[in-house]
Amino acid sequence: MKVGTKCDFCGKEEYLPFECRYCGGKFCAEHRLPEAHNCEGIITDEYWNVPVKVKKKPKVKIPVGESERIKPKIRPKIKPKIKFNIATYGYNNIFLGIITLVFFISLIFRSSFYIFALFPDRFIEMPWQLITSIFFHMDFGHYLVNAIVLLFFGGELERRVGGKNYLKIFLLSGLAGNIGYLAFAFLTGSSSGALGASGAIYGVMGTLAIIAPEIRVLFFFFIPMSIRVALLIFAAYDLFMLPLSNVTGVAHAAHLAGLVIGLYYGKKLKVLRKRWPW
Repeated sequence: MKVGTKCDFCGKEEYLPFECRYCGGKFCAEHRLPEAHNCEGIITDEYWNVPVKVKKKPKVKIPVGESERIKPKIRPKIKPKIKFNIATYGYNNIFLGIITLVFFISLIFRSSFYIFALFPDRFIEMPWQLITSIFFHMDFGHYLVNAIVLLFFGGELERRVGGKNYLKIFLLSGLAGNIGYLAFAFLTGSSSGALGASGAIYGVMGTLAIIAPEIRVLFFFFIPMSIRVALLIFAAYDLFMLPLSNVTGVAHAAHLAGLVIGLYYGKKLKVLRKRWPW
C-alpha cells in the first residue's frame, strides 16, 4: 500500500505532490503555486514585478497641414427627398374622388351646373366646359351608376395598360364624347346642357372589350355575359335611341363617340403588345 506525501501547507495526502522550485516544499494541486502557499523562498518584488517587454508602434511624424487631409471624411447623412407623385394613388381612384367631391359640392352650389356643365351655346365663351362637364352628374342615380362602373372596370383597365395610357383613354374618350354631343346638338338645334363621365366610361369599356375579351360582366347586375356582348347591346341601344336624345334627356351621341375612342385605343394597344418581344 502506497502512502502519499502530505502537503506542507494544508496536510492533505498527495500521491504525486508538486515540488516548489522556490522553497523546495511539497504541495498538493490546490497549493502548488507560490502565491497559494505563501512561498517564502522568493522575493516578492522580483517575482511579481517581472518586467515585460512590449513592442510599441513607432510614432509617425505627420507634416504640418497633412493631418486634415488624412482624416477620414465623414459625409453628413442626407435624407432622401420624398417626391410627391399623384399617380401613386392611381388615376382611376383620383377620378372617382373628383366626381364624388364635385357631386356633393354641386348639391350645395346648384348654380355651378351653368358654369361647368357643357352647353352648346356657351362652351365657346367657357371652353373649360369640355373637360369639367365630365366630372359633373345631375343626380345621385346618375353619379352612383357611373361611379360603380368606373370602380370595377376603370381600375382593371389601369392595371392592365398602366396609368399614363389609362389617363389618355379616360380623358380623350370623355372629350370625344362631349364633341360628339356638340355635333349632335348643332345638327338638331338643341341647346340642352350635358354632363357626366359616361363618354369616358364607354371608352374604358371599349378598350377592355378589345384587350381583355375574357372578362365577364353582370348585365344589369344579374345576367352574366361577355364584356363584348354587353357592350354590343349598350351600343345598339344608344344607336337606336340616338334620334330621341332630346326626348330622353340622355346624350347617346356622347356614349357612342367615347366608345369609338375606346375601341381605337384597344386595337392600338393590342397591336403594340404583339410587337413586344416579351
